[in-house]
Amino acid sequence: MAKHIATAAVVKVSIGSSTGNSVAQFVRRGDIVPEGVDEAQIKRLEKQGFIAVLDEPEPDPEPTAFSQGDVDAAVKAATEAKDSELAQAKKDLEAAQAELAKKQTPAPKPATAKS
Repeated sequence: MAKHIATAAVVKVSIGSSTGNSVAQFVRRGDIVPEGVDEAQIKRLEKQGFIAVLDEPEPDPEPTAFSQGDVDAAVKAATEAKDSELAQAKKDLEAAQAELAKKQTPAPKPATAKS
């Protein structure tokens, strides 16, 4: 049986037998209608707009097992990406050091005239 949720501010439902003893319960907007409510009552409340079918999200799919080949391929790709990033970082560092060395080299002093 599908679960239902209260859409009205307050909904009174009867839990138990419709011909014998039943217990009244108040369900507030956003609460799930408890089990044990007669199907005829559910249909009536749904028709009147007091409750609606609860849209439950699809459960997450079962996790898949990875083969050793999948793991090896992922490790290889990650290692290659790391090596590529490291090589680029080294190039950037060398370029930055060369630029810094240029800026730190003192300019030659102008020759002074002797009298």
